[in-house]
Amino acid sequence: MRVAWIGLGAMGAPMAARVAQAGFDVRAYNRTPKPVDLGPGKVVSRLADAVDGADVICLMVSDATAVRSVLEDGGVAERLARGTVIVNFSTIGVAETQAFAMSMADHGVEWIDAPVSGSVQPAREGKLVVMAGGSEAAFRRVEPVLRAVAKSVHHLGPVGSGSAMKLLVNAYLATVITGVSECLAVADKIGLGRGRLLEVLSETSTWSPVLAAKRPLWENDEFPASFALKHMAKDLRLVQDLSGAWMATMPLASAAYQQMLAACAHGLAEDDMAAVFRQLAQTVGSR
Repeated sequence: MRVAWIGLGAMGAPMAARVAQAGFDVRAYNRTPKPVDLGPGKVVSRLADAVDGADVICLMVSDATAVRSVLEDGGVAERLARGTVIVNFSTIGVAETQAFAMSMADHGVEWIDAPVSGSVQPAREGKLVVMAGGSEAAFRRVEPVLRAVAKSVHHLGPVGSGSAMKLLVNAYLATVITGVSECLAVADKIGLGRGRLLEVLSETSTWSPVLAAKRPLWENDEFPASFALKHMAKDLRLVQDLSGAWMATMPLASAAYQQMLAACAHGLAEDDMAAVFRQLAQTVGSR
């Protein structure tokens, strides 16, 4: 099976490498040329060289604007044979997902939304969680590709189901990170110290892998990005769109969104999402 891979950023490159290592014929393209080692996979300089003759097109780009740029401005839709399947690993909105799927259907192309949970290291290890939406037939065709990057793959229903699940997962993640950051800031202010709070939390049933991963960032007050704060803010905006469409108020996710936006406005957009701690430390007056 020939796979065209579009998007070789921090997540896209290791995912494409995993697919190539699983034995698929991968031809990858990045809009900004960059040297990437995909093992047996091949990086090409033209979008057409990646997509021509491909059975599956995988997208791992930043947002819906980037998806649209590839599909429309890049002229991908007109180049694909009927029956080709597009797998969008990117996190975009549900309405956007459904609109793209309808547009591609006019060309005889099927759509699977398959956003992932996990950051760069799980991507390298092939241990992401895939949340997929689309027809059963299209899902079965691309399932081997999905499993090449994942420890688990969930087919959740029709197009848009994967995008909706990913947004809810990230809404949960954002509320956890924001809530812990707020408590750490208060611990500093009242003299207990965030290090001591993290030590105690790590011995309780509230501890989790994501807190373990963020612990050194909070302890050292340094936030190299594995999931940039600006990307979480984007996802929380999409959560607002989803909840609004269903008239389902999400006050905790909304509060986390406001804190993430404030953190972006104060120069933390490129830092890891755990850097919302710095914004909250300013708010509670611990620095």
